[in-house]
Amino acid sequence: MERKPPRSPRVAWEKSGAPQERRPPPEPYQVTEVQPLHADADWLHLCVVEEVVIDGIKAYINSTEKDLVQKMQFLNCIITLCSTARNKGLTEGLDVFCHRNKLAENVEVLMCEEPREQLCTALRYHTMNAIAALSSVKAISEDEIVHLLNICFNVIFCLPPKESLNICLYNHTLHAMDNMLKVLLDSHPSSSIHNQLQSILEVLLPFTVSQSKTVCERALNQMWKLSGFMTKSFWQQPVGKNLHPSQRTKIVLMTLEKIIGDYSFDEKKWAETVLDMVLRDPGTWLIDVPEILRSIHRNLEINTTSLQQTLLSLLDVLTNRFPRDALMSVLTDLPQSDSTTLDIWKRMLSLTGTSERILEELRHVLQDPELCGVFNITTEDSGLLSLTMMHPTDEILNKLCNPALLQRCLKTESLPILWLALRGLGLLSERPETAREIWALLPDIMETLQFANMHIVLKVLNICRLLMSYLGKREASPIALKLAQKLLPLFNHVSSEVRECSIRLFKDVTEAAVWWKKGTMKKNVRRGLLPLLFHMSDETPSVAQASRETLVACAKCLKWKELKHKAREENIVGIRKCLLQQDRSRVEGYLWQSLPYLKDSQASLRSEAVKFIGLALQHSWDQTEEKLNEICSALQPLEDDADPAVCNLARGTILMLSRQRQQASSARSRLAALWCWL
Repeated sequence: MERKPPRSPRVAWEKSGAPQERRPPPEPYQVTEVQPLHADADWLHLCVVEEVVIDGIKAYINSTEKDLVQKMQFLNCIITLCSTARNKGLTEGLDVFCHRNKLAENVEVLMCEEPREQLCTALRYHTMNAIAALSSVKAISEDEIVHLLNICFNVIFCLPPKESLNICLYNHTLHAMDNMLKVLLDSHPSSSIHNQLQSILEVLLPFTVSQSKTVCERALNQMWKLSGFMTKSFWQQPVGKNLHPSQRTKIVLMTLEKIIGDYSFDEKKWAETVLDMVLRDPGTWLIDVPEILRSIHRNLEINTTSLQQTLLSLLDVLTNRFPRDALMSVLTDLPQSDSTTLDIWKRMLSLTGTSERILEELRHVLQDPELCGVFNITTEDSGLLSLTMMHPTDEILNKLCNPALLQRCLKTESLPILWLALRGLGLLSERPETAREIWALLPDIMETLQFANMHIVLKVLNICRLLMSYLGKREASPIALKLAQKLLPLFNHVSSEVRECSIRLFKDVTEAAVWWKKGTMKKNVRRGLLPLLFHMSDETPSVAQASRETLVACAKCLKWKELKHKAREENIVGIRKCLLQQDRSRVEGYLWQSLPYLKDSQASLRSEAVKFIGLALQHSWDQTEEKLNEICSALQPLEDDADPAVCNLARGTILMLSRQRQQASSARSRLAALWCWL
């Protein structure tokens, strides 16, 4: 019975012993009988596969003693056989040849014979390339592939830590594993990709729960790479659905680590691909809200602005997808007195487009009984805190004006709760009728400055400024004295906004003291003179301007006309001389007060401190050698300052100190000689 011609009619598997000659292709529609494939390599037509490849495979199989060279040649022959068959379109029947010659079994033996504690040869590398080649032409069965995968993972993942291995060879071996898995997936049609992926993951999963940390990390890293490959190559494949929830979370955390950590450019680009997949399907990948939020918090503390934006984008998606879980997790799973926690909280509550939904969830979260117990507030009152995020209508402000609740919230250790309370107080302090209701809370409000968080401090300063403006001098004076003491340390805050606000408020409290309180206020004013002088050279112009204006107010309070005149003229040289000449008893105090500014982050302030110290030493009578040595030690680091001007000033001042020390030593010698003579 005649048959239809085969797909490649010019190819025929001939009987053993038949002459191996090239035959012309048959005429169109000529009927050709395809002979069955036999195990003997001689049956392969020489125009298809080089004879040396067949002989190499045959020689290895028949050999009883196999050295490393023979093993490598055997694997290379398999790769060449599969590559040639694929390129020539002659893969049909190749699976029978491989099965009868037990190629899969021989490859397995090679892998198992390698020492588990060493990676001294490229045999594993070539073995995985051979498995990839066999898979690409369907030369071995799916069961054989799965079995070989398990062997590969076992012999690679169980190697010692990479620090104990040849790093170059180790990296090449891992690259071969990556390529093998890609080939396994690429060689399948789209309809069966999901099943093949599932098979690979089922082999990987047991390694992710190994008792060995190294094995777990390697298996998880391989799963991470596989997820990225599937995302990049097969967008329609829901990779996360094939993983356990904990494994999805681990992949997300690994992705963040590779984006943020010190990894290669290729790994970072791959991580960006995986992150895109996560952000497109947050319902699958971001289900462990507390764990992911802790990772965002941990990495926000240590990373640059560009990387922070990546983390904040992930935070936005997490909040939009799981608003209640995210808000609750901030209040229960993150450190409550931490500035980064507050940054996350503010970001969540400032999202546009979904604010109504998030505010509704905020109301439910704040009324959680257990949470209220933690923060020592009632569920009935805590609901008022959600009003602080709403548009401040008269109705809202009237409900919010609850001094007792707000006072309890001011005593909390939770920055997110405190921020809400201060936000409410800020709204109330903007209207005279409500400000009068809460002004008695000023001492409690000032106590929150202890947190030194920029957002908290700015809110407190703004509230104090507004409330002070509504009070008469008699009411404001006691508060002004306490507030002045708390403001002085803020002059040197890292935030220019805090510096400016605290300096301007210091001016207000200086002017608020009534005449019989002036004596007490003057002590605080004198402590502020030198910082104000230095900050007239602040690199932020608004801070420098605020310092000049406040110094004028301080001069008025002290009734130092010359200082007031020099401050108005912005005559910094004149102000220096005025401070040192006006009250010689304070020269020593000014000198020691200057030393911390030698370490200021602003070069302009370091420079001003050096200049003032040099001038102060000329006005100081108590120039002991111990004092000069201490000041010299404080100046020495500035000899290598990044700013050339500071560097030159420091060297000149140190030279002057050296001369003064010599003079002091010489004077002591003369005095000792005099005593001996007497």
